[in-house]
Amino acid sequence: MKSLIMAIGVCIALSGCATSHYTAGRDFSSANVSSITKGKTTTTELKSIFGEPYAKSAVSETDEKWIYTYTNGSAHAQSYVVTMKVTTTGIQKTLDVLIRNDVVINYTFSEGPAPGTTTATN
Repeated sequence: MKSLIMAIGVCIALSGCATSHYTAGRDFSSANVSSITKGKTTTTELKSIFGEPYAKSAVSETDEKWIYTYTNGSAHAQSYVVTMKVTTTGIQKTLDVLIRNDVVINYTFSEGPAPGTTTATN
């Protein structure tokens, strides 16, 4: 009986779990993307709707690229005596805006699972 209790105690001691949460960028409303009108929406309007972009870069003398991005997720690792299970979940949103002379000329929006969202067992 003592051996069984000791074996159970060793198994509990060797198992464990850890969870970590992460975010990158600043969250923005996906519903507001539909308010962008190519050729009409200005940079002032973009800032009032979404705030300052995560990144800005010059594309040419007249064109600029603004990126709004947000990633939110968590990773959970569960260690067993012989195996380990890792689960990663999360979402990622990216709004990529091309601006010419302070007016939106094109944009793309994507939303979905964060890269690496999986369940793996070793």
